[in-house]
Amino acid sequence: MPQIVLLRGANVLRDGSLEPADVLIDGAVIAEVSPIIQAESADVVDVSGRILAPGFIDVHVHGGGGHSLLSTEIAEIEAYCRWAPSRGVTSFVATICAASVEEGIAYARAASEAKGSGATVLGVNFEGPFVSPERCGALPRSWLQPPDAELLKRMLDAAPVRVMTVAPELPGAHELMEAAARTGVRVSVGHSDATFEVAKAAFDAGASHVTHAFNAMRPLHHREPGPIGAAIEVRGATVEAIADGVHLHPATVRLLAEALGSDRLCLVTDAVTPAGLPEGAFRLGGKEATLRGGAVTLPDGTIAGSAATMDAVVRNVVDWGIAPPAQALSMASAVPAHVAGVGARKGRIEPGYDADIVLLSAHLDVEETWVGGRCVYRSREA
Repeated sequence: MPQIVLLRGANVLRDGSLEPADVLIDGAVIAEVSPIIQAESADVVDVSGRILAPGFIDVHVHGGGGHSLLSTEIAEIEAYCRWAPSRGVTSFVATICAASVEEGIAYARAASEAKGSGATVLGVNFEGPFVSPERCGALPRSWLQPPDAELLKRMLDAAPVRVMTVAPELPGAHELMEAAARTGVRVSVGHSDATFEVAKAAFDAGASHVTHAFNAMRPLHHREPGPIGAAIEVRGATVEAIADGVHLHPATVRLLAEALGSDRLCLVTDAVTPAGLPEGAFRLGGKEATLRGGAVTLPDGTIAGSAATMDAVVRNVVDWGIAPPAQALSMASAVPAHVAGVGARKGRIEPGYDADIVLLSAHLDVEETWVGGRCVYRSREA
């Protein structure tokens, strides 16, 4: 028989606010949310004084905890799945870039086959290869390709593709974006030198998201607002923010939050292998990289992903005074669930939704993480 668990007395995130409530879990789904629930057959867990939020969903992540998602080793990806709940992550979109197209497709296939216990792999996020050489950032130049319909088909056949970053100024990009969007892919503007007008046209062609705002793209200028200016004006477009204090200044995150609102700002980590680990040197995609002062950099100083974790970026948004806890938690759960196309079953604590839940202290430290109605992480302090 499915396990029935009653989580009693937490402050539960619902409809954008924290409210005292009980949560009844029946098997892998949430059965009831109410101020007081009586369930004689349930195992009762007292979570009074804690915050109960939907599990975090990271739609832009390359690894963490010493584990890389850029791998053909399924065991490596499953090791990340086991580590991620310690940071409140219950599901994620494995974000792919590589030294070559063939390697990237192989990484995507491996990610789609990972079934380990812990966080759920929702699919893949192709960060390229149809992006600008002028704004490639730390992406390998050998990964970059001009928009190509046949290559797009191969990528879509390799794995469930949830998100794809495209530079709309490239020849043929609009046709490719339209084709990808028709299949249900969330097309994201990023690694792009697009002007405001070109980016605005991209949103008309099927784009609806922006990859790591302000990073690896034409900047916001008072006479040329670029992709960020275009996204702000497009109703429903969502924008990624890496709120780690390295990729974005806190004031920049505040600007985004005030311009977009909490229902359009999507917190991500863009984390790479050493996220959550002590400082030191490591290899990233065959290159030497260094983690120091919270920044991951290549030898030439280029920022190469982040060392952020989802729980940390949520705390930053609250500690920086950008948003109250309820809104920050929604930016890490409901908004990314929408971006990943799973908002009908994840990202909310409501009856019928997957029982993917994170239990947090009043200071937003992760105490327990539940995936599919099963506790997969418990801190020593819990």
